[in-house]
Amino acid sequence: MSMLKSAPVPYFTVDRNFKILNRSKLAMTTFAPVDNFLDVVDTFSKEKAKKYLRTEYIVKDDKEKSEKQLHTTLVEEKDYTMQKVELVLQTEQSPYALFECFIQWDEEVGHLVCIYQDERIKELTRMVHAHQKRLAHTDFELLQQKESLEASLKRIKQLSASFIKLSEKVALIPLFGDLDEQLVAENSKVLQDATYDGHYSIMLFDFSGINELKPEGIHAFSSFMRSFDIMGVTCYIIGMKPSHTEMLKGNSFGNQIIYMNNLSDLVNIKHSVG
Repeated sequence: MSMLKSAPVPYFTVDRNFKILNRSKLAMTTFAPVDNFLDVVDTFSKEKAKKYLRTEYIVKDDKEKSEKQLHTTLVEEKDYTMQKVELVLQTEQSPYALFECFIQWDEEVGHLVCIYQDERIKELTRMVHAHQKRLAHTDFELLQQKESLEASLKRIKQLSASFIKLSEKVALIPLFGDLDEQLVAENSKVLQDATYDGHYSIMLFDFSGINELKPEGIHAFSSFMRSFDIMGVTCYIIGMKPSHTEMLKGNSFGNQIIYMNNLSDLVNIKHSVG
């Protein structure tokens, strides 16, 4: 019994219901002075403890024993097996501590040893923290790439509508890409300011570089054209493709817009307004 008391690990002897029969000094200082081992097992580990610590005997071969008796918890002549399971236990220092528990049954007495997984927990914690750090670094890099991509896309949209002075009163604005809401939004103020500051009276919007007319882009461009009408600026659209006409079915850029089909009309406008 003195050997049990001086065991260098928390060591219990228990009955089949896990009632504590005896315990080592280290078990006394590690756990609360409970009567049943299950009382120090965390709520979510109790069923696991009951399942894996109640190891059944493997009875030695005996032709006279029935198949039912080959796996029994009754006291018989038998070979013993040791069972191992990880459990979360409540200690005097912590309500949640991971232990690796070993039990071996001798008749109706179970010899139960609990090994604290301190170093393993520390290693797992270190691995989790390292993984979190990598994820945070990756998230930051992805955020930087996202911001860089958004800035590039914004710049592309801004470059998709340049301002070309043709005369003192006429300016040409070639458009490229898809006519969507973002293209209009990124260029509206710049083009309006350039028109107002230059005192232009005619704006020529070249659609020959436009691929698709998006529904939201048509609506945004129509509002954009109305702002020029309020400023007293006449807007022309040139370079419309047959596909653009199909896309405009049921929609319009506004009644104030004038459409032109050939370059000679553009030259005539340039010379007429000087």
